[in-house]
Amino acid sequence: MGDQVSKRTKKALVASLEHIKLKLDSSIEREKDQNDFLRGVPAILDALRAGKIVCRVYNTETFHAKAYITHARQAVVGSSALVGSSNFTVPGLTDNVELNVQLRREVEVLQDWFERHWEAAEEITPDIIQVVERQTALYDPFYVYARALHEFFRRHEMTDYEWLTARSENWGSSPASASTISG
Repeated sequence: MGDQVSKRTKKALVASLEHIKLKLDSSIEREKDQNDFLRGVPAILDALRAGKIVCRVYNTETFHAKAYITHARQAVVGSSALVGSSNFTVPGLTDNVELNVQLRREVEVLQDWFERHWEAAEEITPDIIQVVERQTALYDPFYVYARALHEFFRRHEMTDYEWLTARSENWGSSPASASTISG
């Protein structure tokens, strides 16, 4: 989000962040069943935790540039970059008419440009980890059962009479003797 939006628009976008997080949670959960790629999400989470993947958001001003820089493992191969209009999305890579230029010589200049903007960007890796962790967490079966009961009974609190009746049915005594037992 750049600086060219109104305060009202920015406020609306910031307010919708929680909604987006919930949407991300549910979409990842649905996609895990359909997309083999997402079975690797635990490895991505490990890489985020280890600092091998770092996420930042540049929100100082409008940022519409797209640059993809790669560095070869062997220095002999060298670095290359792709600069253009393609978003790193399915439509951006497959459907839209885009223009991109591959660079091999000026990669250092592009890398310097990237580093300046990267340093000015805000760190959001912990937020990303929090969202992804919820999708990869293994829960104890008792916790799942207790959570299901909690959700099932969330809107119903037992009255005193229901509580005493339930206790007497389970203990085989009358409500009066149940209250006597409890003191």
